[in-house]
Amino acid sequence: MKILDNKLCNHKFKNKGFTLIELVVAILIFSIGILGIAKLQAVAVQGNSFSMQMTDAVNIAYNQLEYLSVLDYISSPELQLNNHPNDSTSSFRGVNYTLSWSVSTTGLGLSVDVRDLVVTIDWMEKNTPHSITVRTRKGLN
Repeated sequence: MKILDNKLCNHKFKNKGFTLIELVVAILIFSIGILGIAKLQAVAVQGNSFSMQMTDAVNIAYNQLEYLSVLDYISSPELQLNNHPNDSTSSFRGVNYTLSWSVSTTGLGLSVDVRDLVVTIDWMEKNTPHSITVRTRKGLN
């Protein structure tokens, strides 16, 4: 009976562990998961980069609006009725931003001393043009 028990015990030990095919399949599934996480990380970094550029553009636009808001639009050349393109560019973190603004009447009539100010910021990201526009109204000081 002992010989039989030894054969049963040996048979039990031989069925424990992983086969090579099971190991390869497990590594393949793990690798696909890691590649998915790596792609997700790359997309997140790209999204954060664009968000940073958008934040810089909004800050430039609001800085220009603050500058224009303290000027007197009767005597200031920056606030004359017209488009005011700015050939200079601001560069932040390796991105060039182009600033322009326009001043127009509000449509309420020339007798109303209020002007519409529209500030536009343009920039390129990976050969894709982007632009934001910020609007406000300014009354006579």
